[in-house]
Amino acid sequence: MKPITISIRPAGRNQVTHKQHDQQGYPGPIVLLTDFSFVDPFVGQMKGVIAGITPWVLVIDLCHEIPPQNLIIAALFLDNSRGFFPKETIFVAVVDPGVGTQRRPILLRIDEQYFIGPDNGILFPITVGKRPLEAVQIEHPQYRLPHVSDTFHGRDIFAPAAAHLARGASMESFGRKVSALVPLLLPKPRHEADLMTGEVIHIDRFGNAWTNITLGSLEEIGWWIQKATLRIRVKNYDLVGMSESYAPTGIEKPIAVINSFELVEIAWPGGSAAEKMGIAKGTQVVIHGL
Repeated sequence: MKPITISIRPAGRNQVTHKQHDQQGYPGPIVLLTDFSFVDPFVGQMKGVIAGITPWVLVIDLCHEIPPQNLIIAALFLDNSRGFFPKETIFVAVVDPGVGTQRRPILLRIDEQYFIGPDNGILFPITVGKRPLEAVQIEHPQYRLPHVSDTFHGRDIFAPAAAHLARGASMESFGRKVSALVPLLLPKPRHEADLMTGEVIHIDRFGNAWTNITLGSLEEIGWWIQKATLRIRVKNYDLVGMSESYAPTGIEKPIAVINSFELVEIAWPGGSAAEKMGIAKGTQVVIHGL
């Protein structure tokens, strides 16, 4: 019998190899937020790069269904979610319509957590009120893959940077300090007299319509104490009062609730508010104070 010969495929030009993993550095986890979905191999390739550098680090998928190129929703998800993760967590946020341009890759530290992503506004909201800014540009080649494509910096720059940070690289070793980030202005509701006018900024997978009207904005003007009598106008529907749950009322009609992001949300118990009411991103929502 002839001996069995095993052919080893040569390592590709971007395959990351290490003789020894030191298992030192930040405990992680590394948390991924993208608009890639799971249809294509993009998320898997990012995880493969991380595993090649730090196979012991826990990698968590926060969300990969951000609406394509929607920086506002990506920033909202990131800012709202970071408080549920431990110190030393490394967030990698890749919603990057300007990939391949001169926009900078950024690493920053806030509240003992780390954030990696493009300087296109996605990281800006988490820095509001945080001074001085602790941020550097990711520019040293040892923290990137050997070959960097013009169209996939998530795999070639951001994923390896996160892994090297988790492995123990100092933040300062990545590159020059950054004093300011590209701003991202989240749409704010308008308050005039007894009206607050906002808009739908997101439709979730249940068909619920998230608005840019926050619980805080209602509390600030003293309207939350009268939540049971507030009138909400959406399309041709008039809603009265804020519901405390999604529970069906027995009547086919929409409701308004404060969701877990502390945003006013329009929902249809047992159905899709977006489909039944014809709501889309940008639909106007008006709250009348009494």
